This record gives sequence, structure tokens and C-alpha cells, in this order.
Amino acid sequence: MKKITLTSLVIFAAAVQVLSQTVEGSLPQQAGQAITLTGFDYDITSPLGKTTLDSLGNFTINYDLKYKGMAILTAQDNSKLIILLDGKNITIQGTHLGDKDGLQYVKGKQNQEFVYMARMQAWNDKAYAGWRYLKELYQKDTLLTKEEALTVIHKEINRIESANARALNQLSPQSYLYWYAPLRKLISDMPQSIHNYPERIPENIREFRTIDFTHHHFKTSGLFYELIEEHYLLLENMGQSFDSMYAQMNISTDYLIENLRSNDSLFNQVSESLFKLFEKRNLFPAAAHLSERLLNQKDCSCELDKDLQKKLQKYGALEVGHTAPDIQLSENLKLSDLQQNVLLVFGASTCPACQKEALELMQFYDSWKEANTPLEIIYISLDTDQETFQTAFQNAPWQSYCDFKAWNSPAVQDYYVYATPTYLLLDQNRKILLHPRSLAHVNAWIPGKL
Repeated sequence: MKKITLTSLVIFAAAVQVLSQTVEGSLPQQAGQAITLTGFDYDITSPLGKTTLDSLGNFTINYDLKYKGMAILTAQDNSKLIILLDGKNITIQGTHLGDKDGLQYVKGKQNQEFVYMARMQAWNDKAYAGWRYLKELYQKDTLLTKEEALTVIHKEINRIESANARALNQLSPQSYLYWYAPLRKLISDMPQSIHNYPERIPENIREFRTIDFTHHHFKTSGLFYELIEEHYLLLENMGQSFDSMYAQMNISTDYLIENLRSNDSLFNQVSESLFKLFEKRNLFPAAAHLSERLLNQKDCSCELDKDLQKKLQKYGALEVGHTAPDIQLSENLKLSDLQQNVLLVFGASTCPACQKEALELMQFYDSWKEANTPLEIIYISLDTDQETFQTAFQNAPWQSYCDFKAWNSPAVQDYYVYATPTYLLLDQNRKILLHPRSLAHVNAWIPGKL
């Protein structure tokens, strides 16, 4: 057996120290608790290190030196602290992670700057809201002396608006925080612009369309998808007509597509996330534009994921307002023969989600019948075994059909079904009315439409 010397252990420990950095601290009120350091990989989080605070509340967590970006320190009682890992040792002192005002960074210059800027931003937001309130008050109230007061108010508003830029200019342009802080501010500004400062919306939109979404810092920032979602929420609530709103969404979608073309993996992830976002918020024209752009790309080396392609093809072929393909339900019956409003359901008896939602469908079906809702359910099963199908659906109150070809069924192919259960709402002429996200979505849509 090879003998391990003290010198070998010292060399090994030194090597580990070179490859890792530490977050250490003292949190007496959380003594004995487990504490975890978690990092980001776009929308995925994963642990970077974990330990347990000793009886005095002291802890040390080693993390991989290769990781640089934002992270979350989480204690066992679910108190959290966002920190910036910049490849240098960090020392935190305080009593509890939840006591943000009482925490101090003894080591970690960027974190000291991060805390300062966060506190300054919070104070500036409150002060800005107060001065804006005074501005509106003096402009509306004829009893107040305006000229001198408004001069002071405008001066202070302008000072606050430029304060963040001044603070940013004091940071090193090579620092992570120099890149991170403006994007974090944009995310926090957009909801305020919607509710309180609509005149800032054009500038918020312009800022978004100048961002390089391929920047390597995004991977560990935790900002990527939050920034995109907040931007489309801003566009959705910008107070313009639907045509104008969708035109703006399409411009931003085009910008993202062009910006991400050089990164296949990220291109696919963002495309699918956008597609899901549009469907979730019923922004169907925006989803249709996205589908058209992605399926008709030219001079692009990026390749769409096959599953995403199928989803997009379905959206293009089965756009709301289009006539849905006919289906041979049985030897003597086609979907077109029914001539009534139809909720088309694609499912299978072996699908756990379908089994669960079939019970929900049963309840909705009964309530729709009691309300004399002019709607029939047509269930297309992807089962392959006749006996299994008959056992599962023989007592169903709706009409169920199956050709036992599963995913190779013509109906499944024509309707681009890529998951079960899938729902589609059609009128009596097979015109597509809705791509429901759920049965609750159907139920909420019915009263005003059918």
C-alpha cells in the first residue's frame, strides 16, 4: 500500500484551495442549520456547495472556482440571501440570513457594492414615487403656488433618474456587477412603468432590444427568462390597440430570433419558452408569428429541435379561425357529419394525466349538459389494444373512437398531436375556436362564446 505523507496531504489541500473559493460567515441565530449555496444555469438551479452551521453559527462552503455569477445562499429555515460569486473569498457576518440590514460583507468587494446599489435603488424608487406624487399634486391643484415648487420637484426627479447611472459609472467595466446591475434595474422598472410611469415604456422597450442575449454572463445570472417574460408582460399592458401590441411583440420576437441564431441550444430553449408563454397568456397572434418565423427561416445555421418543430407545425396548420381536418371516426361516420360544436380530446387509457383529467372532464360534461351547453365531446383514443380501450371507455358518457394505430393514426398526424391529453374546440363547421390549455380553460371560455 502506498504511504500517504503529511507533505502529500498539504499539497493536495493546496490544490483543492486553488480550484475552489469559499463563502464563509457567522449567523448565530441559525446555529445547527443546514445551509446550501445554489447557482444558475439559465432557468435551471443546482447546488454549488452545502454544509451545516456549527454550534456558534459559523460555516464555510467551498464552491468551484469556475463558477462566476449570481447564487443563492439558503438556510434550513428557508431564509435566503442573493450573493455574487466572483472567484474571490466572501465573508458574511450577521445574526440571520433574513436580517438583510444586519448583514455585512467583511470580505467581498463586489458584494459590498451589490448591497449598496440594491439599497440605493430601493431608496431612489421610494423617493422617486414621492416626488412624482408631489409633481402631479402641484400640477392639478390650483390653490398651490406652483412655479418655485415645481422647479425644485423637477430638479430632484432628474437627480434621482441619473443617480443609478452615476453609481454604475463608479464600477469597474470589467466587473460582473457592471453588466448585471442595469439588467436587474430594467426588470424591476418594467412593472412600475406599467402601473405608474407609462411614459417610460418606450425607453424600456428600446433597452430590451439592445441587449445581447448571447452574452456569457446570462448563463449564471438568473435573469435570462425573467427579463424576457417581464418584457412581453410590458408589451401586453402598454395600453395600445391589439394590432399595435402584437406588432410590438413581433418586433421583439424577431429581435430575439436574430440575436440567438449563433447558439443552437439557447435558440431552441428560448423559442420553446416563448411559444409556451404566448399560449399560456392566450397571445395566439404572437404565437402564430413565432411559428411562421421559425418554420420559414432562411440563411440560418441553427436547427430547430424536432419536438419544437412539431409544435410549431401544429400551430401553423391549426391556427384559430382555420378549418380543422376531417376525421374518420368510424366506418360510417366522419367528424364533418356531426355539424355541432365539438371539444376534441386526444388521450389514452394508459396515460396517467388522461386518467386524471377524464374524471375532471366527467364533472364538466355533466355541468355543461345541465346548462344545455351546445357542445359535444369527441374522444380520440391512442390505445393499441381493443379490449383495453373498450374496458376503459365503455361507460364514458361521451363518444369515444379509436383506430388502434396510436401515434401513427391519421387523426393524430393531421392534428400534430405530440402529447396527451390534447384539446381542441371546434364550431359546427369545424372552424377552430380555441386551443385550450386545460379543461378549466374550456369551461371559462364557454359562457361568453357558446
